[in-house]
Amino acid sequence: MQTFVNQPKTKRGQATLDRLTNSAEQLFLQKGFHATSINDITSLASVAPGTFYIYFEDKMSLYRYLLLQYSHRIRMNIAKAIKNCDSRKEAERLGLKAFLQFIYDNKHIYNIIWESLYIEKKLFVDYYTKFAQNYVTQIEIAQANQEMKMYDPEVISFLLMGISNFIGLNWVMFKDESEFDYVVDQVIEILDKGLFATKE
Repeated sequence: MQTFVNQPKTKRGQATLDRLTNSAEQLFLQKGFHATSINDITSLASVAPGTFYIYFEDKMSLYRYLLLQYSHRIRMNIAKAIKNCDSRKEAERLGLKAFLQFIYDNKHIYNIIWESLYIEKKLFVDYYTKFAQNYVTQIEIAQANQEMKMYDPEVISFLLMGISNFIGLNWVMFKDESEFDYVVDQVIEILDKGLFATKE
């Protein structure tokens, strides 16, 4: 798997890489990707301009690396939250709550991920497509265990991702709320019981 970075071999090198990525995140959030230069990043990170190229080929490589890290961190955070779940429904509930808490603690991630749509559409498509592919695997396992109905796993994955993303946008980014039990319970109840009423 391509990582877009030359991984450091020392703690000092890792610290320098962390300063570069943290500085890039801050500047991408403040100014946007296109308005941020490599010199801006190295200046804020307090490293020589040439140091950037020890780790990254160009600014796009750094941006791709950030997206890869975000995807990994979100998935690992959710995996940790659901590791002791004994049902897929409970895993979805705890996974959604973990996602919302992670986004609340890292609001900048939303901005940087969604900006990828305007930097290079394929970045945006690849980010969510790869996320969905990992989700599909879990859905297929749940279906095989008769914990989910046999709808198209790809449709289910994007449906659930869509719920997570837009619940996150509203409750975290728009409302800046930090308690998520109510909205998470509502989502799971709707998924469990269905949305449409049956006419008598």
